Amino acid sequence: MRKYRIMLLLSFWLLLLEFGDFPVLPTKSAAEMSSAQQKEIQAIIQGVTLPPNTTLLVSIHDFETEKNFSYNGTQRLHPASVIKTFYMLAYLEEVKKGTRNLSDVHILTNNDKYGSPGSRIGGSGRLQQAKPGTSYTWGELLELMISISDNVATNLFIADLGKEHLNQQAKRYGLLDTNIVRKIYQRIPGNTHSTANDMNQVLIALYSQEFTADEGYLLAIELMKKSTNKSRIGKYPPADTIVANKAGTLSSVVGDSALVFFPNRKPIALTIFVVGNDGAGVSRSAGDETTAKLAKEIMRYFIDK
Repeated sequence: MRKYRIMLLLSFWLLLLEFGDFPVLPTKSAAEMSSAQQKEIQAIIQGVTLPPNTTLLVSIHDFETEKNFSYNGTQRLHPASVIKTFYMLAYLEEVKKGTRNLSDVHILTNNDKYGSPGSRIGGSGRLQQAKPGTSYTWGELLELMISISDNVATNLFIADLGKEHLNQQAKRYGLLDTNIVRKIYQRIPGNTHSTANDMNQVLIALYSQEFTADEGYLLAIELMKKSTNKSRIGKYPPADTIVANKAGTLSSVVGDSALVFFPNRKPIALTIFVVGNDGAGVSRSAGDETTAKLAKEIMRYFIDK
């Protein structure tokens, strides 16, 4: 626990030096941006070249004005690893309530490496190769889930919190069309789904600090800042702009979701997905670049506002 207190304290001072105090903001639904502003952002979106046979989903919340923008933001999709920010928020709320502790230890088992019997967890992370019997604090597991998108760690959080609880929390956080159906690589019917608007709402709920203690909020921002995938929203940030993000990738989904902190104005929450039409595959490199270029123009737009 000592190292997490030290890390949180350092994070706190670094964030204060960079941005000053973080206001506590409500998570209630905000009004839409003006018609003129929506047209300006739509023009930015229409100027981006999409990979073939794909659709773009964009959701923006401006904390300066408390206004929203949505472009195909209610289209349902599997949010890939972008959903992990939601799991983090739900766990940090339990830490705030005292029902969980980041210094508690989980001892890795061989069963932890399977979503279902015979269905070994693949994809991102390093716990797949870790030795059973190795001990990890829940703080360390949280860092693995967010910073390197570890899938084994993610399943531990889903199992610990429970899908029913997570779906109840989704409603409390203002998510309108999100349903957690199964763990990663779990072989049961159905699939987890969400929307770009809902993934952006997770960021709004996190930034509000209504559901986390101050230290939990600062830890979440620090872990997202350390996220290793900066090839999307975090690729072309303007000078002195900090991107705290969580990316996600499936064969038909390239996504990213970020709190973007500017030096001279309040931040924005920005979520972008490039989705293959009717389940078609999406080139990761093309999806990365489309997202990066669009995010670059959107960040420039709000800096000038």
